[in-house]
Amino acid sequence: MHGDLETDHDVLVTLHRFTLATAEQLHQLHGGAAGIKQTQKRLTRLYADGLAEFVTLPQAGRAKAWHLTAQGAAVAATFPEARRAEAQTLDGEQFAVRHGREHLLDVGRIHAAFVADARERGEDCGPLDLLPARALPTGEGGGVYRPTAELAYTAGTGEERRRLRAFVERHRPGVGAEETAAQLAACARVWEQAGPDGRGRAWERRWRAFPRLLVVLVGTAAAGVRGAVADLRLAAEENPAVTEMLAAVPAGAARIEDLVQRGPSAPIWHPLSGTGGRACGWTEL
Repeated sequence: MHGDLETDHDVLVTLHRFTLATAEQLHQLHGGAAGIKQTQKRLTRLYADGLAEFVTLPQAGRAKAWHLTAQGAAVAATFPEARRAEAQTLDGEQFAVRHGREHLLDVGRIHAAFVADARERGEDCGPLDLLPARALPTGEGGGVYRPTAELAYTAGTGEERRRLRAFVERHRPGVGAEETAAQLAACARVWEQAGPDGRGRAWERRWRAFPRLLVVLVGTAAAGVRGAVADLRLAAEENPAVTEMLAAVPAGAARIEDLVQRGPSAPIWHPLSGTGGRACGWTEL
């Protein structure tokens, strides 16, 4: 591997984490002040070195989505930032087929939106501050909660900085209602899991505050947001543990288009608690 080793390293780690990403997404995360052509040249070099390959997406414009080759995955796996407890055994394209290319690319869109917003606000959310599909034990017979992604973010500036975390769920209203309800229930099991000797909560040994819950709506028209949020609230009300969690944990839902176009700090998040409330930025939930 030759060229800009540090940046190539970062791109390889990102592809290892996300499995699939477009040149635009990688440029938003790693491009810096350079034009997107520099990112495209970098990907072409990784392709020539046998470390990355691409698939052509069926959407208009025939954009390319990049993934690691077996050789690229082996190189990336040697980097500490790429090591994960649940190692992926499938190559990038196989993993994309199993989980859906749209799902994987949406994870990149969500992350890029948070990174861009943090840079604009002088806050901190870096290219490696989102971890897709991390498995968290629920304490019930070896069960796990595996959110779409887990986000780390440093909000504020100067002495007012604070570390925030959030679980991100990708939700397609109607199609994935039951799946999302099951995810909320699994998250609630993590939240209510008792600590050692039944004292406190187990999560308190991991985080100072339980992560926010951000549900990103895909395939939802602007006019359908209120209905989608109402359906999520109904699903929460069916499970007492979820209702209890949402009364204590900041949670909200927003369309992915609004997230990408306006940024996560814009008033696009609709609270999921039973009391509801006005749309707000994600840190204000």
